[in-house]
Amino acid sequence: MEEGMSGFYIKAAGVRGSHGGGNGGSGGTKCGRWNPTAEQVKVLTDLFRAGLRTPSTDQIQKISTQLSFYGKIESKNVFYWFQNHKARERQKRRKVSVDDQMKEAIRSEEKISSVKHFIPHHVVESERVMETLQLFPLKSFDELAEPEKLRLHATECRDYAHGFGTTMDHPTLDLRLSFL
Repeated sequence: MEEGMSGFYIKAAGVRGSHGGGNGGSGGTKCGRWNPTAEQVKVLTDLFRAGLRTPSTDQIQKISTQLSFYGKIESKNVFYWFQNHKARERQKRRKVSVDDQMKEAIRSEEKISSVKHFIPHHVVESERVMETLQLFPLKSFDELAEPEKLRLHATECRDYAHGFGTTMDHPTLDLRLSFL
């Protein structure tokens, strides 16, 4: 047994053929990409879990030398493995964070809608008066008939009077998000 970095050991057991072969022990055609063996991945993962995130050049050299026992490997493979693994961990943390935020938003929305069920409704549907406002009237005020002018004037006076100390019963505002 040989002692390596951070107290991990490389055992001679489980080695396939001559240094395990670069293609996972298949001994077939050469490939331009590095294909790590299961043992190499296990050692690299153990180092990462032990806290090694950005190994120095010397550490990378030592790790690649020790991992070459399990198969073909270069220092750049170790360097890029750590870079990629850090990036993937960051992506997972972000995804978990976004998922947690979505769950919290759903919980808040459910809390709001459950509270809404306990608010007493003072206005019954049949008592409501629906009035359509003319936002873009086709006639000017001068062209309106006298009863229509009186109705508009009375509405304005009523709306103005409501602003002074009187309370109005409004229907409850529905805050539910329709897209969820």
